Amino acid sequence: MTGSGDPPGDAAAGGGAGAAVPVRGARREDVAPAGIAGQASGAAEGGRRGAAPAAWTAAWTVARTAAGLARACHPGPTVAVTTLVTVLVAVAGWGPAGTVPAALAVLTGQLSVGWCNDAVDAARDAAAGRTAKPIVAGLVSARTVRVAAFAALAACVPLSLACGVAAGATHLSAVAAAWVYNLWLKGTAASWAPYAAGFGAVPVFVTAGTPGHASPVSLPAWWVVLAAALLGCAAHLANVLPDIETDVATGVRGWPQRLGPARVRVLLPLPLLAASALLVVAPPGPASPAGWLAFAGVAACAAGGLLLGRRVPVAPFAAAIGAAGIDVLLLAGTPGFVAGG
Repeated sequence: MTGSGDPPGDAAAGGGAGAAVPVRGARREDVAPAGIAGQASGAAEGGRRGAAPAAWTAAWTVARTAAGLARACHPGPTVAVTTLVTVLVAVAGWGPAGTVPAALAVLTGQLSVGWCNDAVDAARDAAAGRTAKPIVAGLVSARTVRVAAFAALAACVPLSLACGVAAGATHLSAVAAAWVYNLWLKGTAASWAPYAAGFGAVPVFVTAGTPGHASPVSLPAWWVVLAAALLGCAAHLANVLPDIETDVATGVRGWPQRLGPARVRVLLPLPLLAASALLVVAPPGPASPAGWLAFAGVAACAAGGLLLGRRVPVAPFAAAIGAAGIDVLLLAGTPGFVAGG
């Protein structure tokens, strides 16, 4: 007996000299028998041992989701468009303070478009067995990609407006056109229109945001806008070409799908060459030797994409990006880029 006034059952079962004595005033459930206490200690130790594997699992899940989002954003077009527009605004004289927000605006806009595209097409990609798609491969869920698309779109709005109201509104209209493509026009004969509008908006964006042209807003020469729109049509054809057959099998009937892969391969060089020809011959004055050299480079890209298109599915898109890069450099040194001409 302890003389504590506690009932006899509070002593450890079995009594004896080695029996534990409960602390005065402690509740019955606060004192665990030795066996249970040992189990609890073992469980705690096991929990500590399992913490590292759990942390690795969580880290792997985050890394897999990040990899899935990186693939779902259509990294090729995203990087290409962001790089080309950034180069264009830099050589147009925006300066670091203007070029950085412009690059971020274009990047977030392209991310939103790419993620929107994969989220919208998730069921169709699964039906077509496109296991290369990250959602179909299980790297990331359609819901996560959808949330990422809206988050990127939300970030794109203030970044675009930071380039100036006119330039920002122009860029946001191009992003909106791309979303309309994803949500509606992709499966119609007018699927080319958002690409033409989006690419055609690029020179307007550049001139509207160039320092010294903010008020009144200067517009690029008509031939610059037309050349950019033609590049957009070429990008559409090149981007869709590898997937035409599976698109048709899943019910997508856009402009390239209606033409068929053979006709698209033949047609693709034409807008590339037409855009470059405009940039060479449309400016005031005689065409420069550098302009004709650039045109020859575009022709080489177009020919390479046409010849390699059957064996290398990405060749036409790479050729279109190469031609667009040459045209950006050509445009940077072209008089009449801003207004008139």
